[in-house]
Amino acid sequence: MKKFNKIASKYANFLRFFIMIALGILGALLIVLMFGQLFAIGQRMIRNSFIHIPIKVLDEIVTFFLFLEFSAMIVAALKHMGHTSLNFLMSLGITALLRNLITAHGEPMQILIHSIAILLLIIGIVILNRHIKL
Repeated sequence: MKKFNKIASKYANFLRFFIMIALGILGALLIVLMFGQLFAIGQRMIRNSFIHIPIKVLDEIVTFFLFLEFSAMIVAALKHMGHTSLNFLMSLGITALLRNLITAHGEPMQILIHSIAILLLIIGIVILNRHIKL
């Protein structure tokens, strides 16, 4: 049984190594995409006037922040050897829902659903921090 545990441990370390390499490559690709999105936003802002910002520019800005959040999540995962905290993931969910709430463009049912989801995530974070010790 000890021999099996030793082999399983080596295999787990081997897989963890490849997961860290994959996360690093994914992080580099996201940074390239993020700068490409930033370039596209700059071009669109120069072509259009700065006073009148169309909805497409706002959507591109939201996409840019999506890349930024995914990059932050990958950095956190690499920093903690492939693990991310539940608080961090719930906070990312709140910011993603807030972004969607900003771009809802006046649809009342969608705004209500996003608001309730944000409230539930905030209540979940409070419960997690006060009552559950991880």
